[in-house]
Amino acid sequence: MNGDTDRARDALHAIPPDLPRDAWVRAGMAAQAAGLDFEAFDQWSASAPSYTATDCRDTWRSIKPGKGITAATLFKMAADHGWRNGHDKQSRAKDAPRPAEPPRKVAPGKSPADVFARCEAATNAHPCIMEKRAAGVPLESLRMVPSGDALTIQGESMAGALVIPVTRADGTISTLQLIPPPEVGERLKAKGKPGKLNLPGYPLQGWFTVGELAPGGVVYVCEGAGQAWACWQATGHAAVCCFGWGRVSKVTAELRQRDASARLVLVPDRGKEQDADKIAFDVGAAVARMPEGWEKNCDVSDLAQRDGLDVLVLLLEGASEPPKPEPPPPLLKPVSVLDVLTNPSPPPQFVWDGYLPRGTVSLLGGHGGTGKSVFSLMLGVCAALGRPLFGADTAPCRTLYLSLEDGQHIVRHRLAHICRTWAIDPEQLRDLLIVDGTEHPELFVAENRGAGATTATYGELHKLVQDENIGLVTIDNASDSFGGDEIQRRQVRAFMRSLAEIARSTNCAVLLLVHVDKATSRNRAAAGGEAYSGSTAWHNSARSRLFLTRAEDGTLTLEHQKSNLGKLRESLTLTWPDGGLPMLDAPDLSGFANRAQGRADDARAATLLKLIAELEGLGQYCSPATTSRNHVHAMLRGEPAFLSLKLKADDTRRIVNQCQRAKWLEPLDYRSPDRKPHQRWAITPEGRIFAGLPAPTAPTCANFNDGAHGAEGGAPTAPTSIGGVGEGARTQDGAVGAIAGVAHA
Repeated sequence: MNGDTDRARDALHAIPPDLPRDAWVRAGMAAQAAGLDFEAFDQWSASAPSYTATDCRDTWRSIKPGKGITAATLFKMAADHGWRNGHDKQSRAKDAPRPAEPPRKVAPGKSPADVFARCEAATNAHPCIMEKRAAGVPLESLRMVPSGDALTIQGESMAGALVIPVTRADGTISTLQLIPPPEVGERLKAKGKPGKLNLPGYPLQGWFTVGELAPGGVVYVCEGAGQAWACWQATGHAAVCCFGWGRVSKVTAELRQRDASARLVLVPDRGKEQDADKIAFDVGAAVARMPEGWEKNCDVSDLAQRDGLDVLVLLLEGASEPPKPEPPPPLLKPVSVLDVLTNPSPPPQFVWDGYLPRGTVSLLGGHGGTGKSVFSLMLGVCAALGRPLFGADTAPCRTLYLSLEDGQHIVRHRLAHICRTWAIDPEQLRDLLIVDGTEHPELFVAENRGAGATTATYGELHKLVQDENIGLVTIDNASDSFGGDEIQRRQVRAFMRSLAEIARSTNCAVLLLVHVDKATSRNRAAAGGEAYSGSTAWHNSARSRLFLTRAEDGTLTLEHQKSNLGKLRESLTLTWPDGGLPMLDAPDLSGFANRAQGRADDARAATLLKLIAELEGLGQYCSPATTSRNHVHAMLRGEPAFLSLKLKADDTRRIVNQCQRAKWLEPLDYRSPDRKPHQRWAITPEGRIFAGLPAPTAPTCANFNDGAHGAEGGAPTAPTSIGGVGEGARTQDGAVGAIAGVAHA
């Protein structure tokens, strides 16, 4: 492949980069199809007068494969500009000796030497020399195509064109550059062709020298002939024209190999100094920099015409070697250990207590239509006002909601519904910013298997977050913001890292909404597995992960599936009444008694609690984590008493959530025999009263397996609060009444 890309790079540099925009974009598409990367395209484009780094990068990112553009397009464009197609055979190894090529059969009068020989001597009256104010430069190496000559390129007669020879290190002519008269140049540009043409069929090899290359002397290395003429006029020292900035590195290396003692001075256009520093450092050259204040791509010829040759002399004599590049910062940074107690780091902070940590990226997943967008907008309103959401506090902060899927009218309609339902005056929402990004939604793009890069939209988002000191950023959603392959781990991780960079910039929480298809959601619910599709890098890169599901009866469950910066918060069971907003289901101790199906759910809850207690007596525990292998549904689904309830996984999860909110279940920390920390569901004294259970006894048959971890240190102690040991005989109805009485006292 190295031979292929070398050949493609050589072909690209045979094409002048100052093409009309459509032809320039076409060359970029062809270069990408030929396997070249952005660095090669950028280096080639940089020698064009209209070059800007931002436009070059944005254009490269926007290129999509296809549209009839292939590697052959690149070689055809290069051949049209004088490149000899196939001169570097693909089969040739990169470092193998280059075999001698047979002499080309050239039609009489068509070779560079033949064309140059029949041209007449150039004069100071040629329009190009007059335009550059180069009168007095050495003319013996320049020619002009005589009137009536048959030479035509791109359908235009070259009669009257200035001819500049491109010579190799051995002095032989490799090709010719022709600068046609102004009227011909205008016609060529109108057709989308470059104003300077190379002799067809002969690639650029070597350079053009103004003056004499003296051993150990000064040599100014320039991009074009105009700059080389200006340097010679100002100093009398030799100046070399490389025919494009993309060839400066190669020509400079050849000049250094030719004369190790020469003082080489690179003379870059304004804006190319950094690239010149790199080239100069590699070969031991100096750099003459254009003064501050000049526009990009202005050069020393412009400086001489405006300020005079005396000013140019001072600039060239002030050329200096580039500073030694600073070593890159270490990739692995040491962390202070000895002062972790005397100078402690701050604990993790949350925008939504326990759920959304600051300075990191969190995910909210769910099937389309479950209400992720409404929920996240409700969260943004709560954070902007500093009011709790579903019983969990929010930290008041500036909030940004970025809508990439729904336009502004839909988002405004949802916000109006929230304001009406919660009786909020929109004037109070000055800390809530909503941005419509539906026209340019991609924050990150990647082609094929490449790493990808952020976009201009991402840059605007990053700046907005910093300028407004945002504390919560919601991005709705991943499928619109991520322009890559969701199963490519490298691309996904790069995207998530770019969002984490935004989070760190203001220590804000970034919440990314992720669509999950029905099959993924259904399979996760059935198996208790991870709720995602695509690469696991999505969820491994997030520090907190939420998942929203809708049961057949319309009940919503918001699960906290991952938390790297604290304990998992309890799952929330939500109802969404007609004309209202999602709200907590059964928010008080009376629990099921306030629900229409309370009596049926009471019986199911009592059965679940009894089965959990029975397993606990055997040393087998149910995990609160719905993604673990020993969650409640997985542990009980083989029990006959549980099968009679005919509960689906979502139903089990909903009833467990309600039991927790009624304070009949609570998570308890313990260690397994291998001393690894775990959590299990523990039945509270109130829960034992409700289910008619006696006080716990020591386990009689510990059974440690992959799905059930036994506790270290024996059985839990008997409860000392409501009910005591003798309360086991209390009936279920009596327990509900007793608890309700305490709650309403």
